[in-house]
Amino acid sequence: MVWLAFAFLTGIAVLSVLWPLARGRAAAVSQETDVDFYKSQLAEIERDLARGLISPEDAESARNEAGRRLLKTSSSEKQETTVSTTRIRIAAVLALLVVPGVTLGLYTKIGHPDVPDQPLTGRKAPPAENMEVEQAVSQIETHLAKNPNDGRGYEVVAPVYLRMGRTQDAILAYSNALRLLGESAQRHSALAEALVYAASGIVTADARKSFEQALRLDPKFPMARYYMGLAAEQEGDKAKAADIWSKLADDAPADSPLVASLRKRIAALNPDGKGAAPQGDAAAAIAAMPEGDRQATIRTMVDGLAGRLAKNGNDIEGWLRLVRAYRVLNESEKAKAALGDARRNFASDQPAIQRLDALAKELGLI
Repeated sequence: MVWLAFAFLTGIAVLSVLWPLARGRAAAVSQETDVDFYKSQLAEIERDLARGLISPEDAESARNEAGRRLLKTSSSEKQETTVSTTRIRIAAVLALLVVPGVTLGLYTKIGHPDVPDQPLTGRKAPPAENMEVEQAVSQIETHLAKNPNDGRGYEVVAPVYLRMGRTQDAILAYSNALRLLGESAQRHSALAEALVYAASGIVTADARKSFEQALRLDPKFPMARYYMGLAAEQEGDKAKAADIWSKLADDAPADSPLVASLRKRIAALNPDGKGAAPQGDAAAAIAAMPEGDRQATIRTMVDGLAGRLAKNGNDIEGWLRLVRAYRVLNESEKAKAALGDARRNFASDQPAIQRLDALAKELGLI
């Protein structure tokens, strides 16, 4: 029985040699189709992100996966060789004659069928997927070294660098893609996102500049708006962050995963710059709270606004919100005090004084 098993395995070995030779040109056509498919997949991801159908985190994961597949397919395509019919026949004959003869001859010399199998733990190897990605990246890098003006190559490999933790390489690749392929909201945002990754999640000045460039090209671009909100949160301006994210959520489709993600972030902010009148999703989150929690949250917001204006009183909109908030809370004395402070800050700004007087009359404070 053991020799029957050997014969069967030998047959498989022969077929493994003949099968790739028989496929030849068909495989090349299939590879070209795969490359076009994955390129269109990357384009579809960017369109979904621009429409707000997916969150920036989901888009990044999708780009990484599509890029990995494209790299794998592209590397296979580069290794394609043309095999003539005559060579195929020669290889087939050699495979049929040599493979069985050599394997059986060697086994009679060194084979030991009675030796037990090697334990599973001794046969563990690194994940094939990681090896494939690293090999594909290496081949793309070789290609880019020979073709340094291939902007598309840099754009494809950049998100894979991010996935591998090679953030500096990703930044360089995105920069090259931007330089070679031209400006777009997506390319500026991708470069900025890589800068954020390199800074452990902090929106640096350089990243902010790139996001602002993206918004200059497309004021509605979701990724850039999301990170500008994050930048505001990191700078302590939670009101601005809530405002940016609320507007972004309002612009996105109601069933978009981005909306759910933004709602969670807005609810966690307790923004200090909206007075007692938060807007959009921030208002919805506060309205859903129990009465005690809601009042405590509003109080925290009002106190935060007052503290900010005490440090920087040049925000007329902030003063108007603060005065109105105190009046809504039935704290008329605090509303009048805030009104007096606002007038002192804008003593030389007649239009601002007029707005303050108008609000005071509206609220019955004078």
